[in-house]
Amino acid sequence: MARRKFKNIKNVRALVSKAPIAACLSLLMLSGCQSTSSRSEPVTPAWIIQTPSAPNVVYGVGQAQNYGDLQQAKNTAIESARVALAKQLNVVITADTRIVQQASNGSSKFKLNELIRSQVPDLKLQGLRISEEFQQGNTIYALAEFNKTNAIMQTELEISGIDSQITGVSLTQPTKTQRLKSALRVKKLLAERIQKNEFLSMLQSQQVILSESVFYKAKQAEEVIADLSFNLEVTSEKESNLRDHLAKALTDQGLKVSTFKPDFTIKIRTDWQNINQDSTHYSVAQTFVSIVENGEERAHFNSKVKAASSYQSMAKNKAMDKIADNLAAQIAEFISSSYM
Repeated sequence: MARRKFKNIKNVRALVSKAPIAACLSLLMLSGCQSTSSRSEPVTPAWIIQTPSAPNVVYGVGQAQNYGDLQQAKNTAIESARVALAKQLNVVITADTRIVQQASNGSSKFKLNELIRSQVPDLKLQGLRISEEFQQGNTIYALAEFNKTNAIMQTELEISGIDSQITGVSLTQPTKTQRLKSALRVKKLLAERIQKNEFLSMLQSQQVILSESVFYKAKQAEEVIADLSFNLEVTSEKESNLRDHLAKALTDQGLKVSTFKPDFTIKIRTDWQNINQDSTHYSVAQTFVSIVENGEERAHFNSKVKAASSYQSMAKNKAMDKIADNLAAQIAEFISSSYM
């Protein structure tokens, strides 16, 4: 009997000693489950709720829904973030993070300047990066970041490099053709310089002013182009009014019109058609232009214009103004395509 009691007591003690172990195991399992649960629900980053702000740094937050293609959703979120950042910079950017030009520089009257500016490649928005990505359910978020300080420093270095190229261009070659090519190179470099300075202004930084040597080289380039002379030949003396319109268009470009050893001869033939309909006069002109250099035809253009007025003479004058404007653009195209 005593032996049976001792055995029962021993069993109770064994059970009591195992109870804390079981409790500990239960707590550990519960703790493990809780930590797994907390890891499956990451904390939402603050930048999703409110776009960050920092001195000299611009941020943009984008998002997209995942409809089965996770990579496509990420790409869309990244693009959305880049666009959001660009809006804060007040620019438009393309898919490869290039700034799209929104306006041309200078007076619209100077066709050559317009054409050269249009040939300058869009600026690349260097330094824009996607710093963070986050997924919450089916929504993908992306955070774009752009450091203005670094961009300003890089742009100033690029302008310095352009200035070195400009000062290294020679404008004293023996032939006018060589000088013209060099002058156009200087003008294109100056157009790139203007573009980068506009970018600095957009970043609220001071523009880099022209040094004396760069200013002198720019002045030389303008003088080379202004020294070009053109002779205008019309097919009939009846077209003397048209010749006057064309001459004004060229002199407005800073070019010379001369019959004495001109660099280029511009031959113009115009077919006119006058139409009177419902008390309105229409003047329609088909113009054929050829540009001759040293007796050789270098370029040929044609265009058609139409103008209307209650007076026939006024309609023709308007048509001649349009012809003159077209001619200025055609000459600019000829110069840039032939000598740049």
